[in-house]
Amino acid sequence: MTPAGMTVGRLLQKTREEKKISLESIARETRIKLDFLQAIEEDSFQVMPGEAYARGFIRSYSKFLHLNAEEMVDLFNHQVESQKTQPTDPPNGSHSFNKSLDQVKNHLFDFLTTLAGGTAAYPLGKTILRSKD
Repeated sequence: MTPAGMTVGRLLQKTREEKKISLESIARETRIKLDFLQAIEEDSFQVMPGEAYARGFIRSYSKFLHLNAEEMVDLFNHQVESQKTQPTDPPNGSHSFNKSLDQVKNHLFDFLTTLAGGTAAYPLGKTILRSKD
């Protein structure tokens, strides 16, 4: 059973360090990219190409360290589910403000690009391009 409060990444990293194994050697043996192994240890699963890949990488990494792979995948599943149910926006609304600001910046960039003679990054409406048949 896993210690309370331990994430998948922390548990794998702790075990690897206790066994004095480098991430590079694990990458070589498991053929998992070093970047993905680092992301797993940092619990940065958004870097992965998908949850199915993350599960497979965790399973391989766990087997390499002689840990119970299914228990580690279950811990990952629980960790992902708890992150999905937690609110992602901070209570002060700064995230939504930053998102809105990014959208304004993108539209301003598109507008300025169009003025400078570039191609707009967004499609022009059909009403503008309608033929006069």
